[in-house]
Amino acid sequence: MCPDKPDKRLPELDITANEDKRRRSLQERCAQHRNNLKGQDPHKLAGLAAMSIRPDNDGSFILSGEHLNSQYHVKWPSFTVTDNEGNPASLQIEALWLHYLDRADGQPLTGRWVNLSEIGGLFYQQAFQGYCGDMLAEYWNDDIEGLRKKCLASGGWSLPNLGDLAFEWRALPRLPICLCYRLPSGGKEAWATVLFDAAAGHYVAADVAAITGKKLADRLVE
Repeated sequence: MCPDKPDKRLPELDITANEDKRRRSLQERCAQHRNNLKGQDPHKLAGLAAMSIRPDNDGSFILSGEHLNSQYHVKWPSFTVTDNEGNPASLQIEALWLHYLDRADGQPLTGRWVNLSEIGGLFYQQAFQGYCGDMLAEYWNDDIEGLRKKCLASGGWSLPNLGDLAFEWRALPRLPICLCYRLPSGGKEAWATVLFDAAAGHYVAADVAAITGKKLADRLVE
């Protein structure tokens, strides 16, 4: 009879452990952002982040803005985040809004589209292109009308003179995202890329931009 073998699973292969670790990491980030934002003037924060602001009944303030066509509200000074129905936002959404508020410096948008590497994401660019642009090109191929309908249904608006199809979304009040798409032609396969305004680094870190771009790409193949 063989003795029981010890469990040699690596921690990174344990899904539950991974999720717990990720959750703790997000909670720590949120706590750090709240600490950084503590004591800051709510009107100044709203101005830097291009969010609306209104007083609440208890003497606090509510900063509001959209994330991919969904409205969210950040309460000052607790910096709790809720959706438009007043429900607490997911931890991921909470971390996104607090990161955005903590980083926003009021830099004007440039209107110039760049890839992830140009906003500090050189390390992530190749992988980002693979799981966003390449994935979209493979999925939609020459079905440009299907992609157009999907972009419109997801709240995007068309941009002229950028490939065979281009759409823009507002991921955060000062974080526009663009999809640029080219049909297969002359033996070349379809091609797509997800781009950001050149000022995006003033509002989110490159890894956060990549996560947000991936979220949009996933919506376009649902």
